[in-house]
Amino acid sequence: MQDEIQKAQEWFVLETRALTDNTTDTSVADQAAYDLPSDVLDIKRMAHKGLELRRISKFELDRYTGQDWTDDKGTPKFYYVDLDPNNKKYYLYPIPQGEDAGANVAVEYIKLPPALSSDSSTPFDGHTLMVAYHDALAYKAAATLLDIQPTQESIVMAQRYEKRFDELVSHCIETFKALSATQPIRMRGGRNVGEL
Repeated sequence: MQDEIQKAQEWFVLETRALTDNTTDTSVADQAAYDLPSDVLDIKRMAHKGLELRRISKFELDRYTGQDWTDDKGTPKFYYVDLDPNNKKYYLYPIPQGEDAGANVAVEYIKLPPALSSDSSTPFDGHTLMVAYHDALAYKAAATLLDIQPTQESIVMAQRYEKRFDELVSHCIETFKALSATQPIRMRGGRNVGEL
């Protein structure tokens, strides 16, 4: 059962992209490659010197430059990612030089949830905003287990549990989207400055 809950937790995070973390590196002259944390599932956002970098694939770089781009130097505008499970890295393009070296590279990433090592482990790395979604893991795990020896009754129950899991995934996505939405600060009281 614990293995199924762990799989459900990873599936939930992959679907919602709600469990995130941040790390900061320092760009180095003539260095394109940088290590990613071992718990990275995917990159959400990256910035160099406070300016957002656009994610690009090697294929797009081939098309974008029309030449061998692997040694291009300059101010980084893009990044690409290698999520090899044994050697997770990101690469800056073009390769930083001079004044671009020594600058912060901020990385916000989707975090792989830690393994649930015991029955008392807290899902989603103990993230308080995710407590409302703990039930989703039980629904997904129960649906999976009911499919092991399917009967007409277990198939119906598995479908109900899978539907409930999907509803909680959708709810989580909408909740986190609303939490991250920014709105401009509004002044109160109209034109009379004395009312501020």
